[in-house]
Amino acid sequence: MAMSLKEVSNVFNAINWNHKLDEEDDVIISMGGNSTSDLVFFTRMREDGEMFDMAARMLDENRDQISAKGSPHIKQLMSYLLLRNYQTKFGTWEFKEEDGTISFAVEIPLEDNNLTANQLKRITRLMNSAGEEADSIKYILEHGSLPLEADEAAQKIAELEKQLEILQGGI
Repeated sequence: MAMSLKEVSNVFNAINWNHKLDEEDDVIISMGGNSTSDLVFFTRMREDGEMFDMAARMLDENRDQISAKGSPHIKQLMSYLLLRNYQTKFGTWEFKEEDGTISFAVEIPLEDNNLTANQLKRITRLMNSAGEEADSIKYILEHGSLPLEADEAAQKIAELEKQLEILQGGI
């Protein structure tokens, strides 16, 4: 069962999610985040309406998209994103090397049913929580380390970095 972008927009309306349907570019654009990080959300329907795709991108204080292109701290960023993907049961952090884009994405196949208001509420709560991660990502890009007090998280990152080095050397 496929779903159109207009139908998704109607579900956004039902849950009172402020958004703009851009039918010309085939995307729904909305904003969110937390008190310290603004996010822009892009919602698309892929595979002829059978795949819901919502991605969050981080914005800087000028509301420009944050890019990690050319950052000397890509290795630390990748370790952090890998850890967060491991710890998250729903949604995926992504990094595009060619332009440095960092995004958080949720993709849901809709082959057998339409997206419900309750599912979309859960997705929008999750997408807004990406603002908390954005603060850590910005810190990593600026300082090359995690802004965490918790030793456990820093140890996990160090373990993942060691595993990455082993994999890169063994290939």
